[in-house]
Amino acid sequence: MLRSDLDPQVRAYAVELVGRFVHGSSEAEDALVRACDYDPSPTVRKKAGWYAPGGTIYRRTQRAVTG
Repeated sequence: MLRSDLDPQVRAYAVELVGRFVHGSSEAEDALVRACDYDPSPTVRKKAGWYAPGGTIYRRTQRAVTG
């Protein structure tokens, strides 16, 4: 859904779901980086950047995961 759904709102929601798994899954990390770099919607790209490595949500949740 993150890669191919036609509705940008659906892809934006998919970013949140995939973002929950980014710390333990290289596939999730790759999907978020790809969305951040190539999604046609600026909103989806921005949101994916928050969840991708280096993003604000990524850093915040990384502290929660590692303690």
